[in-house]
Amino acid sequence: MNKLIKSNKIIIFILLLICIIFIIQPAVYSKSCLNAISVWSISVLPVLFPFFIMTRLIVNLYEIKQNKMDKFFKKVYHTPSGSTVIFFLSIISGYPMGAKLICSMYDKGHIDTQDAKKLMSFCSISGPMFIVGTVGVSILFSYKAGLIILIANIIASLLNGLIYRGKNINKNDEINIPRHDSSNLLYDSMYDSIISILIVGGFIVFSFLVIDILKNLHIIERASTAICSVFHLQHSTDVVSAIMSGGIEMTRGIIDLSETNISLTMKTIISSGLIGFGGVSILLQSITFISKLKIPTTYILKQKLTQSLLCVLITIPLSIIFI
Repeated sequence: MNKLIKSNKIIIFILLLICIIFIIQPAVYSKSCLNAISVWSISVLPVLFPFFIMTRLIVNLYEIKQNKMDKFFKKVYHTPSGSTVIFFLSIISGYPMGAKLICSMYDKGHIDTQDAKKLMSFCSISGPMFIVGTVGVSILFSYKAGLIILIANIIASLLNGLIYRGKNINKNDEINIPRHDSSNLLYDSMYDSIISILIVGGFIVFSFLVIDILKNLHIIERASTAICSVFHLQHSTDVVSAIMSGGIEMTRGIIDLSETNISLTMKTIISSGLIGFGGVSILLQSITFISKLKIPTTYILKQKLTQSLLCVLITIPLSIIFI
């Protein structure tokens, strides 16, 4: 209890500090928020919003039952029936759909906390429209790079699931979600999609604000310089700075990375790692959805770090061969 109170005090202090900094320089940080909204509206909204609607329609129309792929997932990942659909829908939709679907399954009593922990290890992944459309085409100006990152992230998520699959516990329960009432299907899907895309935008704006505050206070710059000095990375402070920004918000980090002078191959490799991790922004979104599952934040963080490492290791040979 004392730790929780102490933690809350620290968070309140940080939030008050951000408010004070914003008040001191409103013009600077209003521009930061506008930049974030611009990135969201130009690079994220057009790509993700239509996909959000289509995915919600699929989720509401499709009746989940056992299928042949479930046997594979149950044997390999020790997860319950219906895991196949959760996995493929999380790939199609991207962050944070995996966490939302897992939470929905938990609410319906189809999975327990242990199942959720296993599913989170390979059902938390960015979607193809964001990776190929936003990152590949819009930011890195390379469809090929986006495709490589997508393939690497899918393979990495499957391998990551093997790391956290745990023991095999025999269960006979089947995930069977009743069909959604079709009378307001389009309205409900549209409403849910609008709320979801606005939430994504909110996290992007707040993350951009935090990053710019850290940059203006020269915290990221000093940390980047220190890291480069320790590891003897000459002339790489801008790259390290971009990676640190990406650790907070992956889209901002990849945008900063695209403006550096490193090769497209290196940009692709680093971007893949950042997308595999998702950034603190995505981590907070996922934790928000699965908070009731009582999964430790450190456990989710560990899953994302191993997934990020796997993304980098897989992207290296693919980039060298195909770029």
